[in-house]
Amino acid sequence: MSSEPVTVSYDRTEPVTIDRLDDLDALLDRIAATPEYQRFPVMVSLETSDKEHVLEVCLGRHDLSVLVWHHAFVEIAASKGTLDQPADLAYNFGGSRTDAYDNSAIPVATARQAVREFFTTSGQRPTCLDWQTPSYDEQDEPAKD
Repeated sequence: MSSEPVTVSYDRTEPVTIDRLDDLDALLDRIAATPEYQRFPVMVSLETSDKEHVLEVCLGRHDLSVLVWHHAFVEIAASKGTLDQPADLAYNFGGSRTDAYDNSAIPVATARQAVREFFTTSGQRPTCLDWQTPSYDEQDEPAKD
């Protein structure tokens, strides 16, 4: 099955343009199976050819994933978690350690389903899960004097 192409980028690698769902699945499978990313998960960005929509998916963990969806970088949504989320959940985003948004942990299968939906709908926000406004727990911030 083919759709509008997406550009896939992660961890300072050269972006790859994908125009077939099978090729996208194969690439994401390879990334998720990479030992380096199994030790420290990586956030993979998929961007539509018009650069209006981006879906980021955390890969490498077998127990959970995280999604972030952007529309023209004006609207942003994070996956609404259905799993218990470790307090220190972080991932490699472009070579930098980045904390996951609060309550954003979802099953890997749901995240992969959302990626497929994003691809086949040319960047629409996936409907196979609930979304939330991204936030960090303010209790984790240092106290201000």
